[in-house]
Amino acid sequence: MSASDTDQNQLVLGYWTMRGFAEPIRLALHYSNTPYTEKLYEQGKGQEFSREEWLSEKQNVGLDFPNLPYLFDGGLKMTQSKAILYYIGRKANLMGKTPAEEAHVMMLCEQAHDFRLKTYEVFYGPEGTTKERRKNFADKVISEELKKFDDYFGKHKTKFAVGDHPTVADFQLYEYIDAGLAIDEEHTLIEKLPNIKQFMKTVRELPSVGDYITKAHAQLPLNAKMAQFGGKVLEQK
Repeated sequence: MSASDTDQNQLVLGYWTMRGFAEPIRLALHYSNTPYTEKLYEQGKGQEFSREEWLSEKQNVGLDFPNLPYLFDGGLKMTQSKAILYYIGRKANLMGKTPAEEAHVMMLCEQAHDFRLKTYEVFYGPEGTTKERRKNFADKVISEELKKFDDYFGKHKTKFAVGDHPTVADFQLYEYIDAGLAIDEEHTLIEKLPNIKQFMKTVRELPSVGDYITKAHAQLPLNAKMAQFGGKVLEQK
């Protein structure tokens, strides 16, 4: 499927065949019942993991800053995962009810993104090469970082991350916390984080989101094929 072949009134989300930086966007689109088409790019097999499927059209799709993920919405063509998430959030009224709430939404999204980058030490770096190293990273780094989010939820005591209505922060937090928890292969860390545990349950129970997580979301790997960990579909907890 070529992006140019789709209905011009429907959003097109382009990304690799993985969860990565696009999954919070997908969750927001599903929750808001926003019709969209996906352009999924496959990486090659074997030792090279070729990116040619994307690189062959990268400079020809009309993007100012060609990259993945990208979003087409009529004449709008944009990149940068958080910019796309905020755009969807504003279109779907998922950025909070006040300027202060919107500020908290963006703060949490940025914090969650920073956390996701820290997990790259396991996903694409040396900390992912053995189960022992992954456990050590989970016990030290993941535990410490997730406690910050658990404390935040405990302090604010709202149904969702920001207030009593879903925002894009819920989807960014859900996906990137879930990615971090995947590193804890013994699945014990979540029991020490009661506020996160409740938050994750709340998001999974949202209309349209739960079905997506159970079906399509569960069929995608966290990371690209060349990853040390998470390059293949993981068993769901």
